[in-house]
Amino acid sequence: MTDKEKAIVMAYTGICMLTGDKFQIFHKYVEDIMGRPIATHEMGFMEYEIKAKSKDDFIALCTDESSLENPDKWIPVSERLPEEKINPITEDFYEYQCTYHAYGIYDVRSYKFGDGHWWHGPGIMDDSVIAWRPLPEPYKIEGEGKG
Repeated sequence: MTDKEKAIVMAYTGICMLTGDKFQIFHKYVEDIMGRPIATHEMGFMEYEIKAKSKDDFIALCTDESSLENPDKWIPVSERLPEEKINPITEDFYEYQCTYHAYGIYDVRSYKFGDGHWWHGPGIMDDSVIAWRPLPEPYKIEGEGKG
């Protein structure tokens, strides 16, 4: 993820991704979307306005065409849903990493998608998922599992 992309995510979610000297990248991005100079102390009072102005850029990150080739890119549920498949090893739904909205805070959880719904526990369905991506492959140590 580039520093500009981190600034966009930071503006939309409020999660600090650029610190130290790199905070100025975020600061410049905020000034650009607000169309005026912004004092650092003002930013805390402008949280909702900054989020609203950065929404299109955030959604553009999530809907980047390269998301089809790059599993690290988020895919909004409004664009498409994952395939409904059963994992042949566990005979369970496939797992995905999801971003959901709860009480104004965005978080990432591991969900299972199946029957057209998001599940995050036995019998617990959640329709507040806004974006998803496949879980990464588990880390494997070289030579492990060989006989």
